[in-house]
Amino acid sequence: MANNIEKISDAELEVMKVIWSKTSPSTYTEIRAVLGCEGGWDTSTIRTLIGRLVGKGVLLQEKKDVYYYSPAISETEFIEARTKEFLHKIFKGDVKHLISTMLSPDVLTPEELEDVREFWNKGKNANECDI
Repeated sequence: MANNIEKISDAELEVMKVIWSKTSPSTYTEIRAVLGCEGGWDTSTIRTLIGRLVGKGVLLQEKKDVYYYSPAISETEFIEARTKEFLHKIFKGDVKHLISTMLSPDVLTPEELEDVREFWNKGKNANECDI
């Protein structure tokens, strides 16, 4: 399944975002309503992308009165897999290099850097209590 997550294209990801935003399975019509309005996507493009996602096993298809689609992977699983892929592909697995790059002044504003410091300190303090 992880390999299939890595093979999700940017366009297919837009379909998955629609699916993930719903609390119940979605119909093609519901997906088309979002992507057609927001992205101006052609109906055949949407059908093709849905078919590819079903073929990759990341989107489940169930036939009732019409087809209903639900995710076979969670958004969290996707983000974790893509983050790991990015870490290995760009930084050769070097987490320190990734973090130092992300914390550079060219990437983060001073406000964002302060938010990261607060987040880090909360986590650090929470871990100290567990010892």
